[in-house]
Amino acid sequence: MNLKEEIQKRIREDSTNYETIGAEIKRHRLALSKTLQSIASDDCSVSYLCKIERNQVKPSPRYLREICKKVNISEDKMNYLLSSKDLVEEAVKIYYFKNDEEVTKHLKSLEGLDNYRIEIVRLIFALTTNDISQASQSISKVWRLISSLADFDLMIFAGFYGVYKYLTKEYVEAADYLKLALDFNFAVTYFKPIILQNLFKVALTTGSKNIYKYYQLLVNEKNNYGENLNLDETNYAMATYYLVNEEESDFRQIKLKIANNIFNYNLDILWSLKRQEKLNADLNLAIISDMTRAFYLLTGDISNYLEELEKMSISAEVKILCKYLYYKKTDLDAAHDFLVEIAYPYVLWKNLFGLTEYFLSEVASEITRPTKYKKFYNMYVDMLDVKRIVEQI
Repeated sequence: MNLKEEIQKRIREDSTNYETIGAEIKRHRLALSKTLQSIASDDCSVSYLCKIERNQVKPSPRYLREICKKVNISEDKMNYLLSSKDLVEEAVKIYYFKNDEEVTKHLKSLEGLDNYRIEIVRLIFALTTNDISQASQSISKVWRLISSLADFDLMIFAGFYGVYKYLTKEYVEAADYLKLALDFNFAVTYFKPIILQNLFKVALTTGSKNIYKYYQLLVNEKNNYGENLNLDETNYAMATYYLVNEEESDFRQIKLKIANNIFNYNLDILWSLKRQEKLNADLNLAIISDMTRAFYLLTGDISNYLEELEKMSISAEVKILCKYLYYKKTDLDAAHDFLVEIAYPYVLWKNLFGLTEYFLSEVASEITRPTKYKKFYNMYVDMLDVKRIVEQI
């Protein structure tokens, strides 16, 4: 290697990568009950080994391979450690795109490694797969070494600690750590939109007025990544905020930006429900968030939908509506039976006129078996007559 190549190589290298490998060598050495003397050789003295473990020198690849071999660190794992900063950036990207397959692949490669940067990667992967228990374990391990974290790692940890706090519903702390993560100046692809997305979610959940600021920052950031055509979910969430706060003009305006037909259908139902005071006089943002999640779940894998629905803190009438939509998607006969036996009697008993009209209109629009639906069709016609009379009074 000539001088130019050596200089370019050192410019590319990150000293903190050597910090992680030095710590890993020491951990493996102690786990094997080996002394520095037992690892040392004529070419690599005890003092030199000590400096490697303390990240005071950058060893040559030849020495590093020799030392790693003596403490049972494979060359693959050595290479992982030497590119650990790149691995963190890859983990951020994996989180952004929610790529579970990549998580599984990398976790297998990380087996046997245990330093703070690898633990930060495990934290990101745990949050990618919503494994809160594993995320908590990783946070505890990193926290014990917090004073030794390099600035880059501290930024990443602060950001994903904020994500963790959001998921565990500790919103004040979540906002604090997410904003702290933005104060660092390291450029990591996809990191800033992740932080802004979670700040937006915190503002949405708590009803904070900062939601307007974070919404615009998030839209601008996503546009910078060329994702201006993929903002439906963000606009959908913002629409729910306008809905709760009865900002009808803004609600209608942002709804026009949403291309997803299912999102638009859900928002139509939600707006209709919101306008029925008897149904949702106490409706707040938390309930709306659960309602939109309940509707959104219907767009994906719904194998355990009913179990998920039961966990949500939404009103009985909204659960009934969601169950009907589920049965309508999976089994039309079951949907009809649910209407007859549960949904319609319940909303009639509760005097929920809007939902009564909705359910009966559903029956009337699907008259394929006249004898089975005739009774409800007649009830629907009678109800519309009553509605017309009431409107004329």
